[in-house]
Amino acid sequence: MRTSIWTVSIVALLVVAGVASAANVPAGVTGFWRFQNQADKLKATLGVDLTTSAEGNSTWFSGPWTVIEPGLSDGGVVQERSWDYLTVNPSFVANGGSTEYVNQYTVAVDYCQTSLAGLWEGDYYNSLFQTANTGNGNDGDLFVKGPDLANSVIGTGDTGYSTLTYDASKWHRIVWSIDNSSFFRVYVDGVLFLDAAGQGVDGRFSLYPDHFHLFADNSWEDAWGLVGTVATWNRAL
Repeated sequence: MRTSIWTVSIVALLVVAGVASAANVPAGVTGFWRFQNQADKLKATLGVDLTTSAEGNSTWFSGPWTVIEPGLSDGGVVQERSWDYLTVNPSFVANGGSTEYVNQYTVAVDYCQTSLAGLWEGDYYNSLFQTANTGNGNDGDLFVKGPDLANSVIGTGDTGYSTLTYDASKWHRIVWSIDNSSFFRVYVDGVLFLDAAGQGVDGRFSLYPDHFHLFADNSWEDAWGLVGTVATWNRAL
């Protein structure tokens, strides 16, 4: 059985959001994916099923596993590989001063990186998140990078990268909370790693209401990894 790191690691966020404990679903989420169904691993616990760019899904998915840290007691895990990605329909509505795009939102993933990605000037880069209309259509929008997995930082060129480091080869809960008019914040296991300024309403980090991509990048700066939980909120927690 998995430990209660879900509660511990982002306790401040979940206190704000509330928890619907009967179904292990945080209150207020618009989408929640735990990879529980062996026959249909991208089936949503809440919301719209995920889709993938991978061909013939059978070689891509490795879950469910019975023990994984961090995570929930009965979730599974899927493997994502370089160049392939997951497309998420978060069931958002436009907000934050826009009638077309989403400017206030939160995304949480349980993630373990299992390989290095594209090297540039001595660092690897691994895209976690992309806002493009089409997967791999442009540069990623949130990267893990470092000289090696054990000394990784997180951020983007526009927002800067964290000064804190972590071991990306271990399981972590990574949460990004965005208010484009005010802030771009990233938490790793409940610790605020990056607190950057917002990038402007309808700017780089705004989303389409019905899709964004996990682990996508246009130049192979995305690594192999394992994903245990994905959750979305239509507000900045």
